[in-house]
Amino acid sequence: MGSGLDAEELRQLYERFAPVVHRRALALLGRDADAWDIVQEVFERMLTAGARFRREARPMTYVYRVTTNLCLNALRSRQLREPVLLEAPEAAALTPSQWEAADFIRHLVGRMGERELEVATLHFFDGLTQEEIAGMLDVSRKTIVRDLDSIRKKAAELGRLPEALEAGRG
Repeated sequence: MGSGLDAEELRQLYERFAPVVHRRALALLGRDADAWDIVQEVFERMLTAGARFRREARPMTYVYRVTTNLCLNALRSRQLREPVLLEAPEAAALTPSQWEAADFIRHLVGRMGERELEVATLHFFDGLTQEEIAGMLDVSRKTIVRDLDSIRKKAAELGRLPEALEAGRG
């Protein structure tokens, strides 16, 4: 394992983060099998990018970003393969607002850019503040404000304003 992670360290990381990754992936993707595929991909990335993962000040930030990006990529791929299939999440223990946010994000895939989808996921699904998102993405808070305004405008044009968006939650 030339990545700097030994087998024991990887096992410990798996025990610590696999349940978090699976819950997040299941909530965003809505399918248990797809969620487990994401778990596998996240840990493959940890293994191949072990040194970069070790340098992270907050490992959970790395895990959330990688999981979110892999889920958004999976949703894009699914949209190409199954354009008319919209489904409710399997067995995901979501609050009503999280379910609405996940449905909203799945609807926006292919209609918004990568960063907008990531910002929408972090804000509406995870409930992170503008400051927290800016720190996680290493951009200014003003950039996040602009991104959220753009997301709201595009969502309104699509007729897809969930209650959380209509309330202007900022």
